[in-house]
Amino acid sequence: MDRSDDVKARLQPAIPEAPKPKAQNAISVQKSLKGIIAGGVTGAIEILITFPTEYVKTQLQLDERLGKARKYSGPINCVKVTVNEFGVRGLYRGLSVLLYGSIPKSAV
Repeated sequence: MDRSDDVKARLQPAIPEAPKPKAQNAISVQKSLKGIIAGGVTGAIEILITFPTEYVKTQLQLDERLGKARKYSGPINCVKVTVNEFGVRGLYRGLSVLLYGSIPKSAV
């Protein structure tokens, strides 16, 4: 009898897998959404930490033009001058443009 059951099982067509219940789909969508949000937030935090360094580097590179007196004597002086002229927010000038592009990139 075991052998005939085995033969019947082999002859029957494969039964397709039943679709996932809606609760499981909702959980997977929720996990995906959490991952996207976490990636976006992580990317934003990374930019907030590294942006002032990049800003100072760029200002020093632009300050090296020929034919003009240098405005900054070094990185620390660049930070001091920027903070004196614009406040601490001056170190983050231009940040919004970078965030608009980087957050979606980090989220994916």
